[in-house]
Formats: sequence, C-alpha cells, structure tokens
Amino acid sequence: MAPPKSTTRVSAHRIGSLLFCPACGTLLDLPRDDQDEIACHQCGRKEPASSYENLPTKTYSSPNAFPSELRSKRALVQNKVNDGEAAKDRDPVAQEKCQKCGHIGLSYKEMQLRSADEGSTIFYKCLNCGDQTSTNN
Repeated sequence: MAPPKSTTRVSAHRIGSLLFCPACGTLLDLPRDDQDEIACHQCGRKEPASSYENLPTKTYSSPNAFPSELRSKRALVQNKVNDGEAAKDRDPVAQEKCQKCGHIGLSYKEMQLRSADEGSTIFYKCLNCGDQTSTNN
C-alpha cells in the first residue's frame, strides 16, 4: 500500500526579493501581469504568481558606491603623512641596513621616474632615524 500523499504545499524559497523553486532550487522568473502561475524552467513545478506579492525590498549602498570629487579630496587630506612620521604602517619594509644609523628595517617605495624601457627608482626610508636614500634599478 502506497503512503498517503501530503496535502501541504511547500512554498518557494525566498532570499531577499528573489524566489527559488522549492523542488530544485532554480531561480524563478518574475510573473507577467497576465500570469497566475510561474513554471520552473528546470523541473516544471508551478508556483503561484501571488508568491511575489508584498515582498519587502531592501537596498544597501556604501559611500564608495557614489564617488565624488569632494569626498576624494577630503580622503587625500586625511591620509597625508606628516614629515616626521615613519611610513611603517603604509609601505613594505625591507630587511636592509640604514647607512646613517645602522638600523635594520627600511620602508621602501618603487616609482617609475624614467622612460618605460628603463628600470624603476626605489626610495628607502629608515624607520629609526628617517634617513632617505634612493637606488636606480
């Protein structure tokens, strides 16, 4: 004897304002105005179009989503490094010896100052005394 069929209907799974088929997990299309049911393209299961009614929609944005010239200018001012401040939190550190004080640990930056077919220039700054040197690659 076969087990009795359940009369409980499982409704579509909702994530945000998207509906997914409860049988196979496929994203369901939005219903047209004249549709009463939406058929799943994968398994063929039909879902009532009323499942899309009264769905709350939440939108999120971040300050970076809407760039502005004023915001970028303000950010540049806030990120400036003072003359006496070491760049240890911003630049990578090489385990090299300072020529002035002998301290091991120089922060460095690489910049392309000459033409593209020539090497770059590396600027070193001692994290202890602040002495600055440069080397052409």
